[in-house]
Amino acid sequence: MYNTRTPLSMQQPIWSDQDTTFQEVTPDSGIETPAMSVGKQIMRNHVRNLFSVLSLSPKERRIIKLRFGIGGGKQRSLSEIGEIYGLSKERVRQLESRALYKLKQNMNSHGLSAYADFLV
Repeated sequence: MYNTRTPLSMQQPIWSDQDTTFQEVTPDSGIETPAMSVGKQIMRNHVRNLFSVLSLSPKERRIIKLRFGIGGGKQRSLSEIGEIYGLSKERVRQLESRALYKLKQNMNSHGLSAYADFLV
């Protein structure tokens, strides 16, 4: 039991006859894979393009961007968005819901059906 509690170096070889280390076979969960990074970038570009062709009002567009942190901002709560616009939390939720409905309705026609599961 004592030997199993002894810390091991990540640079230590796993097997005595090979040079493979623990560091080489242990994935780093904090680093995004290149495929995931590219996929997210493509999705961001599609969503930006979708915003430009949809008939969202400027307020709906801004609420969606603030709510989900699109465009480099941080995600904001309904209360925070309500304070920005001088609206109640419930009214912001209604506007968000209407905008998301419009986005869902236009997903297939703009080739974005693969992202439909991301919208609530």
